Amino acid sequence: MKSATPSAPRTDVYEVITNRIILALENGVTPWKQGWNADHGAPRNYRSKHVYQGINAFLLGMLQHEQPYYLTFNQARELGGCVRKGEKGMPVVFYKVGKKEDAKGQEKKVAILQYSTVFNISQIDGIAWKLPELPSRAHTPQQAAEQVLAGYVGGPRISYGGSEAYYRTSTDLVNVPEASNFHTAEDFYLTTFHELAHSTGHSKRLDRATLTEKASFGSESYAKEELVAELGAAFLGNAAGLDMALTLPGSASYIDNWLQALRNDKRLIISAASQAQKAANHILGIVPSYEAGEAAAPAEDPE
Repeated sequence: MKSATPSAPRTDVYEVITNRIILALENGVTPWKQGWNADHGAPRNYRSKHVYQGINAFLLGMLQHEQPYYLTFNQARELGGCVRKGEKGMPVVFYKVGKKEDAKGQEKKVAILQYSTVFNISQIDGIAWKLPELPSRAHTPQQAAEQVLAGYVGGPRISYGGSEAYYRTSTDLVNVPEASNFHTAEDFYLTTFHELAHSTGHSKRLDRATLTEKASFGSESYAKEELVAELGAAFLGNAAGLDMALTLPGSASYIDNWLQALRNDKRLIISAASQAQKAANHILGIVPSYEAGEAAAPAEDPE
């Protein structure tokens, strides 16, 4: 009797994505401090026009391609094109519906995280690209950032002064030092956005456990909430068109802290990016037709 051929080990999608982020940090690139193309906006799928959300936005945003449009290998082929030999793609995650038995033997639907690989249109030949006209911006990035602050419906009270930036849950107050205390205007707005992202976790808003539950400094819950705020600030900064290159780079200890956190929890970056997307959407007043990240309605489409 022949022995069964051992099956290949199942790909751990969380490890695939986390390792990408870790590699970037080790090479001096902080994915959430990379600005998206201010003219074209966030990375998106060329065929479906779907704007990538959550961790996918950061994965693709740090590639810094001139055009933010992507296709899977099969999509390129369906459009009559072909990915050039030797080109490397970037994984993007999505959820598919699966079935699993619970402890009582009852079958239930579950969301299974998977990934697909996409390529920038600059890596694809054979397609006559029809790119949309660039939208005209009616406001400067700083004016747009001010509109983000003013447009946060039901947000916390904001005060300016002192030497520390913080969000105080008990009084629902965000405090930020005066703008003149910051290296650049971009640093001022991103710091403000960071604290506002924290405020979305209040029990009367998104009721985020990493904020509402008491967490000691340095704990896993504390680290996740800080990462949510970091990523949320990046989403808001990019929405306003701020130039991330004008912000102060993270220190060596800043990078080391995130590297340690990501190595300790392979699910951290995907989960935090999901929560950060929700935080940014809440501040911007966006109600998406689907939820980004791990709380998403399971989708079959990796686009």
